[in-house]
Amino acid sequence: MNRLIKLIPISLLQLCLVITVKAQDAGDFSATVLDMSRTYLGGSARMQGLGGAQTSLGGDISSASSNPAGLGFFNRSEFSFSPTLNVISSSSDYLESSVNDSKLNLNFANLGVVLNKTKGDLVESKWRGGSFGLSLNRIADFQNRITYEGNSYNPVDSNGDIVLDANHPKDFIEYTVLSSGIDGNGNLTYNGNSFVELAYETYLIDVFPISATESIVDRDIYATDENGALLTDNSGNPIYIPAFPELNYPTKQREVINSKGGIYQTSISYGGNYNDRVYFGAGIGILSIDRDVERIYTEEPTQATLRRLTLIDNYNISGIGINATFGIIARPLPFLLLGTSYTTPSYYGMEQTQETILQADYTSSTDYRNAYHDWTITYEPFNYNISTPSRISAGATFFFGKIGFISTDIERVNYSGAKLNNGDDGFTFSDYNQVVDQFESAFNYRLGTEFRFDMFRVRAGFNYLGDPTDDNIDNSESKVSIGGGMRTKDFFVDLGIVNSLGRNSTIMPYPGASVAEVENTNTTATISVGFFF
Repeated sequence: MNRLIKLIPISLLQLCLVITVKAQDAGDFSATVLDMSRTYLGGSARMQGLGGAQTSLGGDISSASSNPAGLGFFNRSEFSFSPTLNVISSSSDYLESSVNDSKLNLNFANLGVVLNKTKGDLVESKWRGGSFGLSLNRIADFQNRITYEGNSYNPVDSNGDIVLDANHPKDFIEYTVLSSGIDGNGNLTYNGNSFVELAYETYLIDVFPISATESIVDRDIYATDENGALLTDNSGNPIYIPAFPELNYPTKQREVINSKGGIYQTSISYGGNYNDRVYFGAGIGILSIDRDVERIYTEEPTQATLRRLTLIDNYNISGIGINATFGIIARPLPFLLLGTSYTTPSYYGMEQTQETILQADYTSSTDYRNAYHDWTITYEPFNYNISTPSRISAGATFFFGKIGFISTDIERVNYSGAKLNNGDDGFTFSDYNQVVDQFESAFNYRLGTEFRFDMFRVRAGFNYLGDPTDDNIDNSESKVSIGGGMRTKDFFVDLGIVNSLGRNSTIMPYPGASVAEVENTNTTATISVGFFF
């Protein structure tokens, strides 16, 4: 069956799935804001090999989005493209079980053209002209794959007796029993929880009378012996497994979370050159976000007529945004460049869609249900706006003659400046904005160096993204990069390899469940090919 309902954000107290840092849950809007705010300066393979340290370093197509003043360094036109291969890995720990997972992804880090219009050396003018830049730059990557699994038990005391904890349900069915209710007519109520509806419609839970005037909600599955035979009582009736069983049968739990998508920025920028001493620029950024998350959660009870339940949650967020970037680079000394840039807040119009499916696979059919049932809830699209914070950066580049240089950046981002608003049906996001208000300002640091050997280049870099949260989890991220390339008078080829560590996350399959701790790593290899004209 399929049911269409409105997708209205629930309050934080009712949040169905909990996750820190990475927004794998459609209802965790504050985590979505954080993910969209933690963009990075990727760009060409050259800049990736330098750790993204480019605020004071011009002459690269990446300047169109990071600091348009860098376009003023060009003295000829250029076209370049930069395909990237991502190797994404995750390691999870859940209920004393460890699982590793990975995926590959191919995308474009950068694609762009620079159209140069400068004055020759024979023209006596301090105004040296400038360059227009048009680039497509990937500034956020949502690619990820996480798998965790383990066996869940009810806790036992020192005497070996089961301790029933209503705040820590052993499995999904136990959670839905605790989240449901019974109205005055003795019918089950969902209490605004879609998981309860899914469980009821697939015959996992039901209302059972325990007296003439009282009923309870409990599991609607039955016990089997070790060989799979149905257990019966003295009257020959099947023995159902209550939500809080006397026997501590384990439930095998497993979830696979597959994320894809990213944020691309199309930059239209101009950079000018005054006397080869001062470079200035400005640009407009048009942003496009698309993110798909598929969560497949399964439970396999022990010795029960339920063979397996599968909860599938698919959601997508997409949107269009806009921002502007301004920058200036000065050359106070022949061997020194100083630069600064400012990017305005980014304003997005967003749409979110979601579909949730529960499948129940039973070992056999009975007189009132088949061996397989499923129920689908399809939510109407939900529209809202997001503004991500502004960012300001400063940098310096020191040249060692024609041998090479070292470049460094510092960037400040005030994450509490992000906001959610204008939700459908007047939804205000007040709870989520309170969470966003608790985010902190963070500093990002970038360092890169390049050495030149005739036409060849060798590069190395480091990039540190500060932690904007205060949740006792280290949400900082470090990137170490190496690279190299060659340049001729007609073309160039560069390679940049970046290894990212950090962005750890915690996941619960349902409220009150045990927590899965996840560590993510990401290695990217980018090749840039460019032609001068």
